[in-house]
Amino acid sequence: MNMETKQTPDANLPDQASIPVSLIDVGERLRTIDPDYAGMIAASMQEEGQRTPIEVRKAGKRYKLIAGGHRLEALRLAQIENAWCVIKKVTDEEAELLEIDENLCRRELSALDRATFLARRQDVYQKLHPEVQAGGDRKSDQMLKLEHLIPTFSKATAEKLGLSRQTIDRSISRFKHIMPDVREKISSTWLADSGAQLDALAKETPDMQRQIAEAVHQWPTIRNISEIIRQLKNQPKKAAPTTYDKLVALWNKADQATKLRFHDFLAPTLELDDAA
Repeated sequence: MNMETKQTPDANLPDQASIPVSLIDVGERLRTIDPDYAGMIAASMQEEGQRTPIEVRKAGKRYKLIAGGHRLEALRLAQIENAWCVIKKVTDEEAELLEIDENLCRRELSALDRATFLARRQDVYQKLHPEVQAGGDRKSDQMLKLEHLIPTFSKATAEKLGLSRQTIDRSISRFKHIMPDVREKISSTWLADSGAQLDALAKETPDMQRQIAEAVHQWPTIRNISEIIRQLKNQPKKAAPTTYDKLVALWNKADQATKLRFHDFLAPTLELDDAA
């Protein structure tokens, strides 16, 4: 089928072009293509054409994809031969940064995907700006001046993506403390979507992480890391705290002034008879 996109490049923008899909190479991507999502886009393209351009860069007589993997796959599924593209003049690291940022702006990312992209963004950013890395070459006066002009990774990423620095640091910590093979095994499970449970997983040893990853597949209805660990260790289930336990816990947390007020409140009701 020889279908053309309904969207045509703007002649006033020289960095846009209609490029044969067959000339665009995907290469290794941080995020795999979801065939269902690509199919949905393909159905829309058959009705309305390509509405958003793909970002590519020149590579000899061919092009390398920067951003728009699902759109490119949708074009192939829809048998549309030419893609509306924006051609970027960027280095390998800059191209990867563009790919990462496009994905980080998507709301459907899981907590694990976001951690993966942010950790990779940190690596690429520090390659592009080695002068802001801790422990870098700080002997040059010019380098010291650059440190003030180029923001740290967390600050730059927070400003660009609208995420808090705490969110960025916490996400990267999740990525770094969960074993690579474990991340791969849990990527398509409920656990990938729960930041709190990923944090709990990250605190465990590599061996326990692998056991938990297996259990997540074996026991899909158990959606709590502490409960999975309890069952893996064959430990008895803790009884729910009683009212007494809760009161004692609150008492232990209270400051002296609060304890005195509580004592004064209870005193009239705790008078004991002298008869004994």
